[in-house]
Amino acid sequence: MWLGLIGLTIFTLAPFVYLFLSSISREVELINGHIIPHSPTFQNYIGLLTGSNAVMFASALKNSVVVSVMVTVISIFVGVFAAYAFSRINFPFRKTGLFVVLAMQIMPSISIITPLYIMIRDGIKLDIPFTGIVLFQTPPLLDSVWALIFAYTSFSLPYVVWLLAGYFQSIPKELEEASYVDGCSRLRTMFRIILPLSMPGIAATAIFVFLNAWDEFLFANAFTQTYASKTLPIMIAEFVGKHSIDWGSMTAGGFLASLPPVVISLFLYKYIIGGVTAGGVKE
Repeated sequence: MWLGLIGLTIFTLAPFVYLFLSSISREVELINGHIIPHSPTFQNYIGLLTGSNAVMFASALKNSVVVSVMVTVISIFVGVFAAYAFSRINFPFRKTGLFVVLAMQIMPSISIITPLYIMIRDGIKLDIPFTGIVLFQTPPLLDSVWALIFAYTSFSLPYVVWLLAGYFQSIPKELEEASYVDGCSRLRTMFRIILPLSMPGIAATAIFVFLNAWDEFLFANAFTQTYASKTLPIMIAEFVGKHSIDWGSMTAGGFLASLPPVVISLFLYKYIIGGVTAGGVKE
């Protein structure tokens, strides 16, 4: 068992350690294939944070933070109510609807990128079918952080609903029934009983949504064109040119971009483990 754990640890941490060693290596050492730097230097970080790429890196970092936080807040806010309805309220086609949500989650992202691109390019429109009456329409969102927020929410929300619906089902119904006897409404019961007991699961789900939005590349590559909206994964990928590769900036940027998920995972791992394991038990 210990040999397996050691092997898993090495397999998991080796890429991260290699990325850090590469970020403090000189370009000539990286080209020659040296894994351990002979003369470590932090010049790659200094050049990234103070050189010509500093403004682009700061803009990409801000965009990644804004997009990840907004997607997490919107997905959790909407997903909590939807998951509670699926887990506690009996209505026609409830189970079918939940499986439709699951089907949306397992559907490949590449299959919806074209319709999403058209919607974002022309503006998101809400109208009454067969009447021509437009109730709501946004301006074109292409090359903006709102395009990424809309796209990321489209695949984060089903994940939140499915995960939290299973977590809410693990909470005994007797607690809700007792609150009804005491005169609480369903909405008040949800806020006073269900949500406080569900905080570990909600926190774990929020962490996963944030990390998925932080690392996403496919939609960001399709919907962004300038550094006004590009996120860290796109900016780091652009260090790979047609005829050359800026190894120093790419490795330094990659290491800095990987730090927030690592820090979040280290400090909030109790919520991650507790939320996932508790959500797997059904009453």
